[in-house]
Amino acid sequence: MTLDREIETIGSRIARESTIDEALLARLRAAYPQWRFTLCSEDDTGEREPYLTFDGFDLHLVRLSATGCASLTPWPEQSSGILVALHES
Repeated sequence: MTLDREIETIGSRIARESTIDEALLARLRAAYPQWRFTLCSEDDTGEREPYLTFDGFDLHLVRLSATGCASLTPWPEQSSGILVALHES
């Protein structure tokens, strides 16, 4: 499975859930140990364009640098984490 397809699969899995919370992220971490998952509000991402948008949330990709600093990236091959940004109602 390509990285793009895996990220889409993760997003679709999240979209099927009735509640997006830390318990869901714990299940995702168990199912996809190669990814780091973080939950936040869309307001916390600023004006950054999401990698994927779903009803109720966006997915952003996170890259960790050699120094351990995290940043958002549009490139799956550079990412090691997925930020789930909940839409504000």
